[in-house]
Amino acid sequence: MPSPALAQITAVFRLEVRKSFFARRSLWVYLLALAPLLLFFGYTVQTRMESAQRQQLAAQNQKPLTAADFAAIHRGMSEAEVLSRLGPPPRRITFRQRRRDTHDNIVVDQNQWYRYSDGSTDYSIVIANGTVGRIRSNTAPSVNDLETTFAGIFQFFFLRLAVFFGCLGIFMNLFRGELLDKSLHFYFLAPLRRSRILAGKFLAGLAAAITIFCLSVALQLFTLARLTGNSLPHAASYIAITALACLGYGAVFLAAGLLFKNPVAPAAALLVWESLNPFLPALLKKFSVIYYLGQLSPVSVASGPGTSALFALLVSTPDPISPLAAILGLILLTALVLAYATRRVRTLEIDYSSE
Repeated sequence: MPSPALAQITAVFRLEVRKSFFARRSLWVYLLALAPLLLFFGYTVQTRMESAQRQQLAAQNQKPLTAADFAAIHRGMSEAEVLSRLGPPPRRITFRQRRRDTHDNIVVDQNQWYRYSDGSTDYSIVIANGTVGRIRSNTAPSVNDLETTFAGIFQFFFLRLAVFFGCLGIFMNLFRGELLDKSLHFYFLAPLRRSRILAGKFLAGLAAAITIFCLSVALQLFTLARLTGNSLPHAASYIAITALACLGYGAVFLAAGLLFKNPVAPAAALLVWESLNPFLPALLKKFSVIYYLGQLSPVSVASGPGTSALFALLVSTPDPISPLAAILGLILLTALVLAYATRRVRTLEIDYSSE
């Protein structure tokens, strides 16, 4: 038979879990969770269309072509040499280009745009005045490319924005929503310890946040896996990191909801604090949720080619710690915040007139 404390927390959980999932003030949380899924769905459709176009072009080649054939093409090569090496292009576009010569006279050049494919890479060759002027290639994304793309969006957008503001919408309304609806006194008049009310509400919000955002991550990974035919590695790690993000940000915004009447100010302050984490001293970094989440990332985005310096700094971990230490650190930070929230809720006074 469950203890009275567990029974009371369970009762509050059952009352709150439906509100956490379907509260009108936090329905926009579903849009945040849906946004990256739509992004990856569009990316998948575009990639599949481009792959089909490459295959179609390759089938229209006069002879089978390989990457070595295209590697032999270089700027300055004559049009006849290109046709001899590759054969007639499956796609050919003629266009005119105006330019000024050395005597400042306007000259119209007759240019050709040849498009080939070997099935995996799309090649565009521009023939200007009978010689090769420009060569461009567009290769289908590899599994490593997909991993890096997903890791970048997950770390920079999903954790720092979607989960952050999603937890704000869910957890800050756990008590503030009751104040706005003028119904919190019903809980406080019941023969329940306020700490147990807080525990039940927090668990209900956590169940909603984990379900919504972990399901979003799973569907994102499933969508990208359709491109490769195999599941992407580290899927379980991404789902676990998402759950820990909901735990950490949930505790922070639950406490903020007990301290502030207006959610804008604490949300802005916390967003700036999380964003400034790479620039903070080592001790202050440990009071940030994103510090521990960044330590758990299974893919290093900063090592990817073409990564901007600012983006690399935001997702970097200059003083790395072990994954176990990161998990324990985040749990300890969550416990400290919840302990403060418990102390705060015990002395919370209801004043509906100020809302």
